[in-house]
Order: sequence, then structure tokens, then C-alpha cells
Amino acid sequence: MNAVTGFLENLGGRATSSIHRLGFASRFLLLTLQNSGMCLRRFSLVVREIYSAGVLSLIIILVSGLFVGMVLGLQGSDTLERYGSSSALGVLVALSLVREFGPMVAGLLFASRAGSAITAEIGLMKATEQLDAIEMMAVDPIARVIAPRFWAGVISMPLLGSCFRRWAYSAVTWSACA
Repeated sequence: MNAVTGFLENLGGRATSSIHRLGFASRFLLLTLQNSGMCLRRFSLVVREIYSAGVLSLIIILVSGLFVGMVLGLQGSDTLERYGSSSALGVLVALSLVREFGPMVAGLLFASRAGSAITAEIGLMKATEQLDAIEMMAVDPIARVIAPRFWAGVISMPLLGSCFRRWAYSAVTWSACA
């Protein structure tokens, strides 16, 4: 009976902890959206973060798109040649990248490059008490630090996803011609 009670207590503790984390994340997102007005009025903050997060991630996403397109073209050409429809290679790769694979890979690469950089930067600001100093100067740290980075990610991620798809498709057509 102790094993069942321990299991149920453990299960309830995990459920409560998950609900608590979800509530904390929801409140944080709500605060970020509420304090977005200042950063959208001062759009230069968002533009600087778009450059930092989006433009600097572009080369990684383009190179990955090039190689993913080439690998899909290579794998698809072998299979399509067996069935005599190698002319459909571009359509196969374009559809698979546009619908499924492209946005996922671009999102993963963006999260790994820009997300880790933003997390490290904000963590360092917290460790060196810069966020407390900003708050002591009567500036909301969420409006000044978090919201511009949030909106930069919201703006730059769809653009990076479309760049990935276009670059991978051009790599497929280039490798098919060669």
C-alpha cells in the first residue's frame, strides 16, 4: 500500500509542478505582451535585436538549407530513377521542404543559435544585477530587455523559414542540373 501511496504522491507532485510552471510561463508571456507598447514605439530596439537574432542566424540557416536540399535531392533522385519519374525531383523536394521540413529545421536552428544567445545574455544581466539596476532607474526590464527580443524573434523567424525553403530548393535545382 505504501508503494501505491508513494506513486500517487509523486504523480500529484509532478502534475502540480507542471501546472505551476505553465502558469508562470503564461504570466510571463502576458507581461511581455502588455509591455510591448514601449518597444514598438521605440522600434530601433527591435531592429537592433532583429539584426542580432535574425540576420546573424541567416548564414547558418542558409548553409543548412543548402545541404539539406542537396541530401534530399540525392536521396530522392535515386528513388525516383527506379520508378522512371526523375523529372519530379524538384517538386518532391520543394513540397517536402515547404510543407514539413523547412520551417522545422529553420526553427530549430534559430532556437539553437539565437535562443541560446538571448538566454545567455539575459542570464548574465541577471547575474551581474543589471536587470535590478534597470529597475532601480524606473525602467521596466521586461519592456526594455525582453519585449524587443520577443518581437525580433516573432518578426525574423518567418523570414528565416522562407529563406531556408528558397535556398534549399535552389540547391536541389542546382544539384539536379549538375
